[in-house]
Amino acid sequence: MVRSLVAGVDEAGRGSVLGPLVIALIAVEEETVEELSAMGVRDSKSLTPRARERLFGALVERGAVIRVKLLEPESIDRSARSRGGIGLNALELRAIRELIEEVKPRVVYVDSPYRNPTRARELMGRVEGVDVRFAVRADVRFPVVAAASIVAKVTRDRAVRGLGDVGSGYPSDPRTMGHLRALAASGSLPDYVRRSWRTVRSLGTPDRHLDEG
Repeated sequence: MVRSLVAGVDEAGRGSVLGPLVIALIAVEEETVEELSAMGVRDSKSLTPRARERLFGALVERGAVIRVKLLEPESIDRSARSRGGIGLNALELRAIRELIEEVKPRVVYVDSPYRNPTRARELMGRVEGVDVRFAVRADVRFPVVAAASIVAKVTRDRAVRGLGDVGSGYPSDPRTMGHLRALAASGSLPDYVRRSWRTVRSLGTPDRHLDEG
């Protein structure tokens, strides 16, 4: 019997100055979509870290199809328009398309990186055999996208914890900013820093171009 999969796509770490941008796709059988809400799945921002970890494990146990892409700082920096790149939205949409083409669900709901979902649809183009639906705040509107937001957030948090005592990685976090200031004082930036971010440039940190190779 051919599987009829319904998928959701969301990201975590877009505004972070440290670590990867994580894009996650999760797909479940069409008849089990309604079970997601009953499990307690909702937008990851409304859940505690412990609840997110628990739900991530439950989704794995239930056999959900899960795929993630980590867009590392070097790739993000190369995409920066200030460096002549394609832009972060285009980079994200390229990764989303690759995930969709890999899984080939019947329908996929995507949290749009643009306020105008039509713009996202135009940039990504058609995916043969897949009904792709972009929506603003899709992680709140569709449980399957909320599930993807949980996967993305858990994956991102694990990656950032692996960097050491750097805080959340966001400019709003005093611990992250303290870490960045210490790096600026040392005159060296590790690969997990997004050098193209204005936050980094404002600290007077080294901003070497990433054109090697």
